[in-house]
Amino acid sequence: MNCCQTSPSHSWVFPTVILCCFGFFSMMKPSEPFVVPYLAGPDKNISLGTITKEVLPIWTYSYLAPLLPVFIATDYVHYKPVIILQGIKWNGME
Repeated sequence: MNCCQTSPSHSWVFPTVILCCFGFFSMMKPSEPFVVPYLAGPDKNISLGTITKEVLPIWTYSYLAPLLPVFIATDYVHYKPVIILQGIKWNGME
């Protein structure tokens, strides 16, 4: 009666876990804690009030703007081309 079972790579769980892991590691930004000291430093010389009231809100909501179109496009092309393009983009930044 094992003829109806699918292998882990053909079920929906394996690709979903791999996709979630890829999304987590591609969006992890270890430099974020250092952005405010960098912007307030002598090179940029931006006040802390300006950073917290003007820069950070725009920065936060700018991530929200492309979220819906990217989600719809990713769902439409079934994730694979988007993952490949994102991998090429991150590989080119190094």
